Amino acid sequence: MNTQKEIHALVVEKDEGVAKAIERMLEDRHYRVTLLSGKDDAIRLLKEGPISLAVAGEAEGSDSPFHIMKDIVMASPMTSLILITDLPKEEVDDKAEGYGILGHAGRSPRSEDIIPLLESFEKILNAF
Repeated sequence: MNTQKEIHALVVEKDEGVAKAIERMLEDRHYRVTLLSGKDDAIRLLKEGPISLAVAGEAEGSDSPFHIMKDIVMASPMTSLILITDLPKEEVDDKAEGYGILGHAGRSPRSEDIIPLLESFEKILNAF
């Protein structure tokens, strides 16, 4: 990543292995990462100040990644969002329509799925 801005990313995921894998990818690109497992803590943090990127999957206090998606968008509409779910692309596209998410990746996070989403996010961020 060639930006001079510090990018704060929030990872909301109750599975520590999934969260740590995403954290490593973000830190490799020099993001400042906060890991949280619970929806309520994530929403509280988003309301406290700007966070550029959220990566959300399964969270304590939320029964679906789509519920946390809605809560994140409502709490911080300017935060870009990547959803972590194994649901089929068509279902994610249908349920996420209108929420403006960057995209989604599977629950076994692979850099070839997440890095293109991060590159798109960085292009958008650098355009401002």
